[in-house]
Parts: sequence; C-alpha cells; structure tokens
Amino acid sequence: MCNISELRFLCSSFCKQYQSEAKFYVDEAHSSGMRHLIVIYENGGHDGAKEFAVGIPWEWTDRDVIDFILWDLPNTQYPVWEVSTRAYGSAMLDKSDRGMSDGFVKNNWRR
Repeated sequence: MCNISELRFLCSSFCKQYQSEAKFYVDEAHSSGMRHLIVIYENGGHDGAKEFAVGIPWEWTDRDVIDFILWDLPNTQYPVWEVSTRAYGSAMLDKSDRGMSDGFVKNNWRR
C-alpha cells in the first residue's frame, strides 16, 4: 500500500459499485515517471482490494481528473476511473475511444 503522506489529496466520493467511500490522491513521484491516480477504498474495491492505481495522461489537469472521477456511468460493473484498466487492460485513464469521447463526456458529465 502507498504511503499516503507522500501523496497529494485530490477529493473523495462514494463508490456505488463497491459500496465504499473512495479517497483519491495524486502520486507525483510514481516510479514510472508519470503522475498516477491512487484510490483508497474504505471498505475495499475490486476483489476486496483496498487500493487502485492508474496513470494520468500528461495533458490532464487536476480539474479534468476530478470531473472524470465524478462522472457517473450508470449500470457499470466498474467505477469510471477503473474502466480503462479493468475492461480494456490500459494502464492510463482514458475517455477517448470507448464511448467516452470528449464531446460525449462534456455533454453528459454532471457538474
């Protein structure tokens, strides 16, 4: 598990898929050299895991990441921040080619 004191807190939200509070952090010093979103689940996430990590695209701002986190995908097995990894095997947050294009996202995000 990550040392939370070395991470930057971003936001928190209830994750309906796992019925758990989720706290979101940014790891600016990830060993890959790329910023990572670190999610800590109070009651466990996928298969009971307490933590999930995924890369953040270079061009995304903190606001982009928060908007993405808060975007509610109805009737999905995974929370939106896990879809690219769990469903498509990607190590990065991604909204580009899976029915989540910029136009779709901007028109359907709840703010």
